[in-house]
This record gives sequence, C-alpha cells and structure tokens, in this order.
Amino acid sequence: MTILIVLVGLLISHFATGFRHLRRFEWVGPPLLWLQRRFPAQPWLPAVALIVAVVALAWLSVWALTAVLGLVGAFLLALVVFILTLGPRDLDHDVAIICGRVDADEAEVRAARRAMRLDAQARAPEGAAAVFHAGLSRWFGLLFWFVLLGITGALIYRLTRVALQLDQADPQVLEWLARLRLVLDWPVLALLTVSLALVNDLDRVLGAWRAQREHVPAWLMTPAMLDRLAASLVVDSSELADGVSIGHQMVWRILVLWLVVLSVLLLAGWLA
Repeated sequence: MTILIVLVGLLISHFATGFRHLRRFEWVGPPLLWLQRRFPAQPWLPAVALIVAVVALAWLSVWALTAVLGLVGAFLLALVVFILTLGPRDLDHDVAIICGRVDADEAEVRAARRAMRLDAQARAPEGAAAVFHAGLSRWFGLLFWFVLLGITGALIYRLTRVALQLDQADPQVLEWLARLRLVLDWPVLALLTVSLALVNDLDRVLGAWRAQREHVPAWLMTPAMLDRLAASLVVDSSELADGVSIGHQMVWRILVLWLVVLSVLLLAGWLA
C-alpha cells in the first residue's frame, strides 16, 4: 500500500498543482511560541512537544478513520497527508520558471528564485545545489520518513522545517529544532549521496565525499555535502539555467531509482 500511496500522491501533486495552496502549516507556530514563552528555561521543549503531538494526532486519526472506514480510511488519510506534506512549492514548476520554459512574469521568477534561495548572479553549481537542497526538503526527506514511519514521519519532517521558519522563535529553540532537522536529514543525505553515485559519476561523488571528510567526521552527513556534490558534478562555466536544469535531471533520476527500489522491496514482501 505504501508504494501505491507514493505513486498516486506524486502523480496528483504533479498534475493537480492547486494542492500547493492547501499546504499551509502556519498553525504550528502559535503553540510552539506559547511553549517558548511559558517555559523559557527549556528550549528543547518545543521540539519534543512537536514530536509527541504529531505521534498522538497521527495515532488518533488512523484509529478513528480505520474504525469508521476500515483500510480505505487509513489509505485515504495517508494519501492526503502525503500530498499535503510534499512541497510546499512544486519543484518542477519552479525549475521551469527559472529556466524560462514557461511564461512567467518577473514577480513569479523572483518568487521561484527566492524559494530556491538563488539570486540572479548565482552560477551553475549553485543552481544545481539549490535543486539538490529543494529536492531534499520537498521530495526525498518527506518520501523517506513517510515510507519508514507513515504519516507520523511525514508530519514530523514537514512540521520541523516549518517551525524552523518562525521569525519570533528564540535562537535556542531554533537550535534544538535545527538539531532535530539534522537528525531527520542525516539518513536521507547518505542515501542521496549513494544515489547520485549510482546515477551519475561515481568518481566525482567519491571525491566530494573525501573533501567533506576533511572538514567533518566521515560518518557525519550535513546539507553542505549537497553543495560539494553540485560543485563536483556541474561545470562552473555554465549558465545558471543550465546548472538548474542539470540538477533537476539528476534529482529526477534519483527519484526514479528510489521508486524502483521501493517497488522491488514491495515485490520481495519487505514493504507493506
């Protein structure tokens, strides 16, 4: 059922672009800020409360819908949660805008670059790195934790990233949330690195990993690894749009590889 939810969810998200307007999680901010004000000496509490609340909410939702609709209710709930926690913006659409493949005004171009954290003077490796980072946050991190923990994993991953964008949050609270995000991203970054080696140049990926190892322990995977990978795989003399396009092609290859692996696991009976 998991691979079916993933495939259907990706298709709906790709073609029914109106869903991105429903991906609003601003409601997570007020409770976390209240905890911050109420317990200022425990900056770790908002991160822990987020995990506990998501686990409780997910369990109650699954129990209630399963009791009313059976497995169909659990399927529909998982599908809706997966679709809503993807993104929040559509990566393919942002890439098309930046590369000039669709008609877009200047405001839309600026919005797409801002969402990808790019400026007009960025070079090709920076463009590819931006796509890698967007792929991590919009696709692969969510996909990994949804497959591993279901709707609980999907919600924890997305809400952690949303909470990190709270302007009024205390720096110590944000530090704990950043630690949680690093824990959530670590296995995904490791898999992305291996996947890039399989779908692209193995020698260059190994070179980037060895360069990363000079600055941090070999086992520690941080988002900076994506910048090193992009710098190793994309020619610096290329245009920004070319770098974005190359990065987009690479993340799509990785996504196809992941879906193939999930399908094999399903056929082998290892994935429910």
